Amino acid sequence: MNKLTIDWFKLEAQFNHPQLLRRWLEDFLAGSEQEQALLQQALFKKRSSPALELQLQGVAALLCSPALHYCLQQLKQSEHAQQPLQQCWQVYQELLIEVAQKLEQPI
Repeated sequence: MNKLTIDWFKLEAQFNHPQLLRRWLEDFLAGSEQEQALLQQALFKKRSSPALELQLQGVAALLCSPALHYCLQQLKQSEHAQQPLQQCWQVYQELLIEVAQKLEQPI
């Protein structure tokens, strides 16, 4: 895939305040269970749902994530959702790790 997980330059420019961005990232991590639950449910059922796609679309836009946006495009265009769903799951996990690592860095 070779796409940025998070475009930090763009995300930091959107917030224009490191402490505000940090707070938002903390809130994102704290609320990530909903997206993870929807993704797990979709993987189990081997099909996506409009709720999941809408939720992930919002995450991709808010986090400036080209990789998640790409996965969603693949999911919408695919007749068999399993592989794109697994790819979205993997990218989402990478997002969580990258956000957690960013929060470990001093402001």
